[in-house]
Amino acid sequence: MAATRHRTRWVLPAVAVLLVLVLGGCTSPGRPQPRPTPPLDPAHLVASVAQFRFDEGTRNLKAGVTNHSDRDIRVSQATITWDGFAFPTVPVTGGDVHPGQTAAFTIAYGAPRCSAPPEGRPVLVAVVDGRTLRLPLRVEDPGLLVRLHAKACAAARLDAVATVRLRLAARTTYIGGQEYLPAHVLLTHRPGATDRVRIVDLGGSVLLDLLPRGGRSALPGVLAGERRRLAFPVLLGSAHRCDAHALGQSSQTFLISAYVRLDADPTQRVLLPLTTAEKDRLIAIVHRDCR
Repeated sequence: MAATRHRTRWVLPAVAVLLVLVLGGCTSPGRPQPRPTPPLDPAHLVASVAQFRFDEGTRNLKAGVTNHSDRDIRVSQATITWDGFAFPTVPVTGGDVHPGQTAAFTIAYGAPRCSAPPEGRPVLVAVVDGRTLRLPLRVEDPGLLVRLHAKACAAARLDAVATVRLRLAARTTYIGGQEYLPAHVLLTHRPGATDRVRIVDLGGSVLLDLLPRGGRSALPGVLAGERRRLAFPVLLGSAHRCDAHALGQSSQTFLISAYVRLDADPTQRVLLPLTTAEKDRLIAIVHRDCR
């Protein structure tokens, strides 16, 4: 009995110490927990949009979100909300955006809304650090979106009346000692349309000339109401820019155009697309001219 009491005296203090350690471990402060990151203030973000020169004549715009906060952010997707156009939602890649840097992306505007003049200011809707934010959109060229909207609506009216395309000949020819590829700008009335459509000018590029085959006096080419189609003869040839800067830095070599007017509408630029094979044939003329 004495031995049993002796062991009990030793066991009871050990249990007490264990309880103190366990309870102390549950109530001790332990390692400090990290403080949650406060939500990003949208006022520290600047959204902007512009159209660079090499994108003129296309639907492409360059937009971005500039980080003026004191920490990294991540922009995962964005779109533009405005009455004038429908815009797609596009992914934004590139990872973390450090303070002072910009998450830049290309966005192409969609179909114009032409039933009424657009109202309100454009807004960039972006997902930043997982949060959807609506940011006022700064347009670097004031009036850019309004001008693009007016052109797009005029293009829609023209497209409802007639098609405009370029048809190239199979072989080149020499006129006045210079090599050209003959072609026609085709204006074709859509079924039931009778509006007058005119080709008032032609536009080439730094390396390519697009000229009326009959000279400047042949302009304007007119598709009158009673006619189904106008085949306006043109010539495509080298612009004789053979310097290294023009040959190496031309960014819109094949962005050739017809300037077309529908009735009383303002003159508008219509791009004339080329296939890869047609581009190869035209650049070969330039290379032969410059060798």
